[in-house]
Amino acid sequence: MQEITDYFIKKHEEIFQGKVSKDIAFRISQLNREHREELRNRLFEIATALPMNFDKEKIVLWLQQCFLLISRHSFRFNKIYFSPGYEIQETIYQFLKEAKSSVQLCVFTITDNRLATEIVECFQRGIKVKIITDDLKVNAKGSEILKLKNTGIPIKTDRSIYHMHNKFGIIDGRIAFTGSFNWTKTATKHNQENLLTTSNFDIVRQYQAEFNRLWDTMFWL
Repeated sequence: MQEITDYFIKKHEEIFQGKVSKDIAFRISQLNREHREELRNRLFEIATALPMNFDKEKIVLWLQQCFLLISRHSFRFNKIYFSPGYEIQETIYQFLKEAKSSVQLCVFTITDNRLATEIVECFQRGIKVKIITDDLKVNAKGSEILKLKNTGIPIKTDRSIYHMHNKFGIIDGRIAFTGSFNWTKTATKHNQENLLTTSNFDIVRQYQAEFNRLWDTMFWL
């Protein structure tokens, strides 16, 4: 974040023109809402700390342009997908493939070997992967759960006659997805299913809190 702040200060002429470099635009897109707010507060502090003999109108214009550029390049993602068809599977696959720090999955069942293989790829490239699933589905026909466990991925389950029936995931702490979609080929090819995806900070944070709660109460596989 310091690099973005320094850029806004040093490249003030570009900022007045409403421009930022591709690198800085990308860095802004990686910030979540909390970090964007920290950046705005820092820029405001810098602006208000400038000596009184500075051009106040120019300072206000600079600050306004900074805020506009942060908003323009902020990452926002809200979309709904439906099956049958490969749109949902492909969306989840791309989320896994593009994950940079963490993948947290709370899903009833996983039998889709394409998605399972990509989960392993995430884990092997250093992504922090955690999975919560239903204990009764671990040994179900076609289940990929034990294969995932054998690669070293941390997995927890319930121990109940009832189901851990959630179907949601969190990617990098900034994207959440949920819906009726089970991670099965049948759900992709035949079932009427849906998947909602969002980068909304409040929604992601609530799913994160629920994942953490479940992780603390579930049992190691």
